[in-house]
Amino acid sequence: MADTLAALRSLMSSHSPPLHALIIPSEDYHQSEYVSARDKRRAFVSGFTGSAGLALITMDEALLWTDGRYFLQATQQLSDQWKLMRMGEDPPVDIWMANNLPKDAAIGVDTWCVSVDTAQKWECAFAKKQQKLVQTTRNLVDEVWKNRLPAQANPVIVHPLQFAGQSVADKLKELRRKLVLGKARAIIITALDEVAWLYNVRGSDVSYCPVVHAFAIVTIDSAFFYVDKQKLSPEANSYMEENGIIVRDYGDVSSDVVLLASNQLTSCSSTKGSKGNPKIDVRNATYIGNTASHAVEFVNDLIWVDPGACCFALYSKLSAEKVLLQQSPLALAKALKNPVEIEGLKKAHFRDGVAVVQFHVWLDKQMQEIYGASGYFMEAESTKQKKQLGTKRLTEVSVSDKLEEFRASKEHFRGLSFPTTSSVGSNAAIIHYKPEAETCAELDPDCIYLFDSGAQYLDGTTDITRTIHFGKPSPHEKSSYTAVLKGHISLGNARFPNGTNGQALDILARIPLWKDGLDYRHGTGHGIGSYLNVHEGPHNISFRPSARDVPLQVSMAVTDEPGYYEDGNFGIRIENVLIVKEGNTKFNFGNKGYLSFEHITWAPYQRKLIDVSLLVPEEIEWLNEYHAKCREILTPYLNTSEMEWLKKATEPIAA
Repeated sequence: MADTLAALRSLMSSHSPPLHALIIPSEDYHQSEYVSARDKRRAFVSGFTGSAGLALITMDEALLWTDGRYFLQATQQLSDQWKLMRMGEDPPVDIWMANNLPKDAAIGVDTWCVSVDTAQKWECAFAKKQQKLVQTTRNLVDEVWKNRLPAQANPVIVHPLQFAGQSVADKLKELRRKLVLGKARAIIITALDEVAWLYNVRGSDVSYCPVVHAFAIVTIDSAFFYVDKQKLSPEANSYMEENGIIVRDYGDVSSDVVLLASNQLTSCSSTKGSKGNPKIDVRNATYIGNTASHAVEFVNDLIWVDPGACCFALYSKLSAEKVLLQQSPLALAKALKNPVEIEGLKKAHFRDGVAVVQFHVWLDKQMQEIYGASGYFMEAESTKQKKQLGTKRLTEVSVSDKLEEFRASKEHFRGLSFPTTSSVGSNAAIIHYKPEAETCAELDPDCIYLFDSGAQYLDGTTDITRTIHFGKPSPHEKSSYTAVLKGHISLGNARFPNGTNGQALDILARIPLWKDGLDYRHGTGHGIGSYLNVHEGPHNISFRPSARDVPLQVSMAVTDEPGYYEDGNFGIRIENVLIVKEGNTKFNFGNKGYLSFEHITWAPYQRKLIDVSLLVPEEIEWLNEYHAKCREILTPYLNTSEMEWLKKATEPIAA
């Protein structure tokens, strides 16, 4: 690590102009939350492996900013050469740089790895002291990363209409209608999941996320796909041609954006009227033949760029006055699941619930046999000593692998949707803990076990968290678990008027915790993709201001996952996926229309972790109804012993 910092500082000194500081973001060229192994530059430099964070290197300091989910993990992973900067507690990176770097400082960054929003925010902060953001001539981290993995030519896979639910032609038609309404003649699409969703393709370029490293540009009469052409099979090439999509090399996006800026980006197919590329009547925003193309070009002169997703490098090639800086219309379109996607999500969660119950049954038996645990249902200290080394042991990794094995046996399984958080005792207090085979903990029957996991199926993406105990939980653990459960139930049962955003709802999950002086440092819910990214915007449920941006709407999917984490002791989280639906309310004040949630995750909550005396009758009634539904949905897919286990795990709680 010291050698890496020294090498970077040497490159900073020799750079033209010399750099006073170097910013290393977590993101790739597409501003992705999860990036491929070869794009984990911040992790390589700092040693911190969390998905969110930013590194800053000056000539005499190395600092890392991350959010509350990762404070504990960063403390453990950073060497003494690094200083942890806690977001929300320490000064933001732009303010720190403006206040601590010299006047006229040159601050370097690879502008392919930073969004328009972020770069402009930094430039505004730097202007006060005439500091300047410098686009590095090359990525300096890549220069010192000697064993960086080469790019791989993973195939582009066509996502069948039976799972996508909407054709490319229909998606392009709706996108072009929105371009006309926004007075735009084109849009640059950089978010990997948006490109995949628009063109109904999937890939494996990023672990756990079925996306392809690609850009897209859509104009009023053309659609371009920028990708390594080696990834396209003859069948995929034919699919692109059939849908009127012009395939260009991945690196051509840079020069094509320059052509787009001067209105010179054309293709021979743009006048053929292919089914994917109809023309639009600007006056009526309806589709006609080829007669309106000149009117479109004359009236619509803006290029649509999403400031939060597009890299500053591409934006810099455009004339600012000709850019519509606005969230991509695809973000919301993708979040509003069509009926086929909703049905697919439900079916995926049925199969996933079966796997999770099978895992529960297997783990319960193993904990009793190996460790003498009282088990999932009984409350007692373990009766045996732990097995001697050399005999069978259960670790955070080995049981996580077993859970994946259960999932892999299910129809349409394509892999996990994120690295499983499989955590025992104090490790469960690390919110996004990822166990490693060499260092992970052994399971302990007298400690809480938390697993947060999910899978990618062709028909949907899943994400579930359960917290369980195979011994005798303490009164404090039970009361904490019950507070989390009450918050989970409260949010899931909410009814709210149209136009309500996730920040307004976040408090519902926290109130039961606040009553005991407890809380958690992460948001309460995120969107989820349809065989796409497990974290999907633009909506979310959180205390953060971004949760105000987009109201929750019918057919959105969102998680419900409050928690509580006690450093050095234990962690608790409970998570289900919900679908937003129409709410059946007695009245309809203001004719707004009301919304509610439908649970689509099915797995029991552990009865012995619940302090029933803390529940109100309505909560007990909901738990009993949910558990009855679990039995109804999952039982047909279980064997006899699994059915018996589930029946016992979902027995009604007496009010």
